[in-house]
Amino acid sequence: MGSFSGKAALVTGAASGIGLAVADALEAAGAVVYRADLVLGLDVRVEADWERLVAGIPRLDVFVHSAGVASGGMIEGTELAEWQRVMDVNLTGAFLGLKHVMPLLKQNLEGGSVVLIGSASGSKAVAGAAAYCCSKAGLAMLAKCAALEGKDAKVRVNWIAPAGVVTPMWKDLPELPDRSKNPLDRMAFPDEVAEAILFLCGESSGGMTGSELRFDAGYTI
Repeated sequence: MGSFSGKAALVTGAASGIGLAVADALEAAGAVVYRADLVLGLDVRVEADWERLVAGIPRLDVFVHSAGVASGGMIEGTELAEWQRVMDVNLTGAFLGLKHVMPLLKQNLEGGSVVLIGSASGSKAVAGAAAYCCSKAGLAMLAKCAALEGKDAKVRVNWIAPAGVVTPMWKDLPELPDRSKNPLDRMAFPDEVAEAILFLCGESSGGMTGSELRFDAGYTI
């Protein structure tokens, strides 16, 4: 994974699942980690929360945006409020994060690295998960735009696209397809995904920006 000694990182969704695993892994690798989550005072849908968070961070090298929600339901049975909730958290939340964190990264003369947590469902449709799929498809394009906007300041932006990961979010949605039905016949664990994210954050992936790292056990083949 490499060393992150002397680096400062911001991780959202850091109270559970992938975000928690990433925050722990970055800290173990030597980084100073700022942990943000709804239970820690950050509602990613609220711009004032982002402004308050960024105001307390003097410098930044890494931004991992893991905050997100899932939702199940056929299109005709999905309430507009539920569709909007998923879009607001997964897509607008990522937009607000980039809006307020990118200037901080651009001030770093060494550049920086952003990793957004996408999903295999951003490229492979899933019946009964339209809101989630569309939010993650939009996240991929958001990452590409941010990569172009960050290039002159040496800020790289990539995203990872897992399929099934053993997290509380997926345990709450038993109606969605079994993500262990893939060529490797298994789901991933948060610490495995975290290792891949640290690769994207570090110097070993210095030639990557605007790129998707699929971590889906072949689910999208």
